[in-house]
Amino acid sequence: MIETKTDYYFKKIKNFAFPELFNVTNVWEALKKKDALLSKFKKSEINGIIGKNVHVSGILILGDGSKILENSIIEGPVYVGKNCVIGPHAHIRSYTIIGDNSKIGKTEIKGSLIMNNVRADHFGYIGDSILGDSVHIGAGVVTANLRFDNKNILDTNMKKLGIIVGDNVQIGINVSTLPGTFIGPNTWVYPGSIVKGFLPANKLLKSKIEYEVSDKL
Repeated sequence: MIETKTDYYFKKIKNFAFPELFNVTNVWEALKKKDALLSKFKKSEINGIIGKNVHVSGILILGDGSKILENSIIEGPVYVGKNCVIGPHAHIRSYTIIGDNSKIGKTEIKGSLIMNNVRADHFGYIGDSILGDSVHIGAGVVTANLRFDNKNILDTNMKKLGIIVGDNVQIGINVSTLPGTFIGPNTWVYPGSIVKGFLPANKLLKSKIEYEVSDKL
């Protein structure tokens, strides 16, 4: 059975810029509240540094000490907190919130809620997802967020939902997650895994990889 309560996944909400987003019955509902919150910003506020050849469209809120590095694309409304590094070559799509002290590399992020101290330094795709405090995402991680049949995902009444990831989760390189995947806090996912459903807190997921070695032809 999938755990749906916010306090199961996130213990550091009070440190996040918008803790009110998590006053919900089911954790995924924070994504809908995020969209309404971002829609209230009517003009950009740039307190950080934007590098060369960065393309910004729409509303961007950029916090103190944050940098958007060269050749990145920002499609607002987007909120980036304090002391973050975005890029180079990042693609941050609309209705995304990124918390303080996070680092996003050559990654595409769409419609997601990224909390504080998150590291996604390399390439990958994160769509319609929530990443908790101090989550570390390895290179090549891809989150599927849409079923082939376009039906709602689980009981969420949502067509698109990627992953819900609790605090302090470590996800290794080349991991793929199916739509509506839930990962509890303090869990590790080994490289190359395919993850679906509900993975509880404090677990270690290892994929069994078998190799066959034969003589050359």
